[in-house]
Amino acid sequence: MEHAGAAIPEERAAAAEEKADARAALQYGQVLQGVSALIAPATLLTGIAFYFGWARVDAFDEYFGLDPGAVGYATRDYVLNSLNALFLPVVVVLFALLALALGHAYVTDAHRSGRRSPATLRRLSEVTLTVGTAFLLVGGLAVFAVFPFQMPYLISTLFPAAGVLLIAHAVDLRERLRGDPPLSTAGRVLVALFVAVCLFWATGLYARTVGRNEAARVARHLNELPGVAIASTSDLDLPTGGPSAPSAAGGTQTYVYGRLRLLALANGTMFLLPGNWTPLHGALFAIPEASSMRVAFTPGKAPPSGSLLRDAFNGNDVPQTGGGYSPAPPPVLKRRLGPLVVRLEVLESGAAQITLVNKASRTLSGVSLVATLEKQAQPFAVGAAALCRAVQSRLACTANAIPPRRTLTLRISYRGPRSVNGRLTARLGRVRRVLPLELSR
Repeated sequence: MEHAGAAIPEERAAAAEEKADARAALQYGQVLQGVSALIAPATLLTGIAFYFGWARVDAFDEYFGLDPGAVGYATRDYVLNSLNALFLPVVVVLFALLALALGHAYVTDAHRSGRRSPATLRRLSEVTLTVGTAFLLVGGLAVFAVFPFQMPYLISTLFPAAGVLLIAHAVDLRERLRGDPPLSTAGRVLVALFVAVCLFWATGLYARTVGRNEAARVARHLNELPGVAIASTSDLDLPTGGPSAPSAAGGTQTYVYGRLRLLALANGTMFLLPGNWTPLHGALFAIPEASSMRVAFTPGKAPPSGSLLRDAFNGNDVPQTGGGYSPAPPPVLKRRLGPLVVRLEVLESGAAQITLVNKASRTLSGVSLVATLEKQAQPFAVGAAALCRAVQSRLACTANAIPPRRTLTLRISYRGPRSVNGRLTARLGRVRRVLPLELSR
């Protein structure tokens, strides 16, 4: 009888513990029900996908100097662009929730079955509380940029969330060990909201990082974009072409432009990049389709498969262009000397091609060009478009007369080292312009 009487308090304690666990499970169910009531509406999910898609597209277009508002993307475009930015964060969150659920189930089972002593569980709660506090402190200091060095953006956004989750779990476990009610429903809701805000913040930064990294990769491989060639009856003033030779029948002058890459096409406007565009030297051109007499598109090269993990931990800054990739060629430079336009382009052979475009309705004469290279290089002219004389590292040329609306082309090469720098001085009357020269062999 005494033994049976001693078992009654133990049974009552076990029943009370089971009621507490049932109450905790009910509270967790209420939290999940409340959260699902918030995120269930399709409009909210669409809005979240729209925001992350906009963050990715805005960072991508900003790299090339383009405003997404000028393109006029539709809501569907932003939502579809959010898939790449949301895939990895969703997978990480699901794994984190799975690990948290397994850890909570293990601690609850160990406490209920008595496989772990209360002292061991209490030490576990203290360790969890210490780690959570450290996470929260490091993440909070990173948010306010207290550290003298730059912290990765994922630390300032995810560490506070992990810290709050660990602290809440430690407090809940300590309350259970004391026999007190576990963390209240209101406390769990506040923890869930705090974690959700941190995850939203981290995912937004990650979406922008993915967009910038993707833009930098495309800039290193512009051949992945569709190629564009344009024929027009009006001068579009693009650096990768010019007027073609007039027909023998005296027809309308045609302007042909090639070596262009299509970045975006919307609302009848083509947003084009020169084939040698670089982040430091380059321009984006918006050309209405109506201004073109004929447009030809060629497919771009298929991009290689990338790594989402690399994009996630690649920092929040624009990566350097280079490092394992062949650098883009120098851009086409263009200067105006009154009615004369001087275009300077470095060819694949390393020579500099100079194109003089007469925009006036009269013949231009007296155009002079002076190329000055480093002392160890000797320049020389290729072609009969000018009378040139070379003296050591200096080449002086007097261009032939240029008829109205016509062009004149001259190439300058050199003898000397593998690469050489210098400058080109173009003069027409009293107007003088200087262009940098970067030649290679």
